[in-house]
Amino acid sequence: MEQADDRLDHAPWPMRALILAALGAVSGFAFYHLTNGDQTQLDGALAALVAVFSIELAFSLERLRWPWSVAFAASGAVVAAFIAWSNGSPDGWNADDGWHFAAAVAGVAIAVPLFQAAREEGRLRLVPAAVHAHAWTNIILGGAVIAFTGATMLLALLLSELFGLIGVHFLRDLLREGWFAVALAGAAAGGAIGLLRDRDVMTSVLQRVGRTILSVLAPVLAAGLVFFVLALPFTGLDALWEQTKSTTPILLACMTGAVILTNAVAGNSVEEEARALALRWSAMALIATMGPLAAVAAVSTGQRIVQHGFTPGRLWAAVFVAIAVAIALGYAWGLFRGRSAWPTPLRAINVRLAAGICLLALFLALPIVSFGALSTRDQVARLESGRIPAERFDWAALAFDFGEAGRAALKRLQTHRNPAIAARANAVAKAETRWDAQSPEQQDTQRAVSLAARIRVLPAGTKLPLSLAAALGEGQCKASSPCTFFLLPGGQEALQFDDLCFPSSPRATDTMRTRGQCDPTRYVLREGRWLNAPEEPYTQEQRTRFGRGYRNGSLETRTVPSRRIFIDGEPVGPPF
Repeated sequence: MEQADDRLDHAPWPMRALILAALGAVSGFAFYHLTNGDQTQLDGALAALVAVFSIELAFSLERLRWPWSVAFAASGAVVAAFIAWSNGSPDGWNADDGWHFAAAVAGVAIAVPLFQAAREEGRLRLVPAAVHAHAWTNIILGGAVIAFTGATMLLALLLSELFGLIGVHFLRDLLREGWFAVALAGAAAGGAIGLLRDRDVMTSVLQRVGRTILSVLAPVLAAGLVFFVLALPFTGLDALWEQTKSTTPILLACMTGAVILTNAVAGNSVEEEARALALRWSAMALIATMGPLAAVAAVSTGQRIVQHGFTPGRLWAAVFVAIAVAIALGYAWGLFRGRSAWPTPLRAINVRLAAGICLLALFLALPIVSFGALSTRDQVARLESGRIPAERFDWAALAFDFGEAGRAALKRLQTHRNPAIAARANAVAKAETRWDAQSPEQQDTQRAVSLAARIRVLPAGTKLPLSLAAALGEGQCKASSPCTFFLLPGGQEALQFDDLCFPSSPRATDTMRTRGQCDPTRYVLREGRWLNAPEEPYTQEQRTRFGRGYRNGSLETRTVPSRRIFIDGEPVGPPF
């Protein structure tokens, strides 16, 4: 039987606010000096130690068994420091190192409400009601602390300007010192947590209000996700990948929203469950859509891996998808087991999932599994087998994203028996930036993708061909000189318009250019290449006839059909 959320009430501890304010100020001062200047690997580890220890202690400190809180914060800080030290290198962090540290932060963050619930019991026993209550409270505290810290910094800035009016610049000069600003922010954050922790009733009310507001959104998201899932058999999965390359992140974001709203309806205990049938049925619908969302995300990620091989980003995406699948299965089991009383088993499943995700995140954060090394072996194997030509291989990722394993592979490829591979490897080994490591073809493609993303294309919904974007000059369609492309039916012709020639404000006529300058530029597709208004060459026979007719005076006027561009009924530019 679940217990109600009454175990969060504690006797006030006024000293806690002072302790946490002092801890925040000292931690902010230390963190600033460790992260500024010539930062070493040890400095990064110590900065992680200071930040994680102060944050975990601030959120978990209670008079009840306070040594437990200190030991918990210290252990989490040591783990974060070890991960920061073991993943970093003198050359800086690569993308995989950042993911490792993010996993460590996620692991220690999830561990906080689990520890708080165990401390309340005095043993390793996780009561779902207590875990949920602490999790929601920590989220509310986090938002309130950010708001309070921001208000404190604005107030300090206002006072500095006020005293500046009478020639007293002491506070203004202090705020310009980075260490003081960070220390002040840390003190404000620590003090705010301490003050709010002494008002458990208020934070309890805030979390209930927050859950109530969120639960109202459950029917809206449920309707959208149900419609989406029901439409998939008719639209097919191919439509997902045709519209965007961010299919997996979008699906996982929707599933995250479904999890949050479902738990808002479920509450922390039986007494706090939403009673409205519309809300409960909406939460059940959200649970039902989690499986299809996770399955489609798995297919999308798997397809990317099969097509393009391993990268640290895709492997981490596979981890997120695996977690999503586990959540979907767990929630489906809770719904099946609990029937109409599904929130009770769901809360217990949440605790097990949180513990499992916490352990998985901490394991992946350790330098035991290297996604960079796995990606290097896979990508180099694809290169050496000929599946990827040397000119299309992602050399920038090998040199800058795969860590030590990628750099070691690059060094080995410099003496490869394939001349094309060895030449590119030697060229990339000299690159100082990712852009320098890319081949000219890859640079052109990247420039074209960036250009196509910021150009308006008509008719609406039409995409600008990358080959056309690549044909544009370096200085065309910049932010200071936007343009619009109109693709003609058939896909063989396109007209480029200068947006400055068509100002949206009637008074902006001074920005209009001359009639000739505002004529659209015409592009045609010939033999796979977009050419800028090519002139039709005359044959030798035509030239002979032109000369004979010109001498004989055989000139005449004929009325012929022509094509013109019309904007709101008015012709623009010459016929074409």
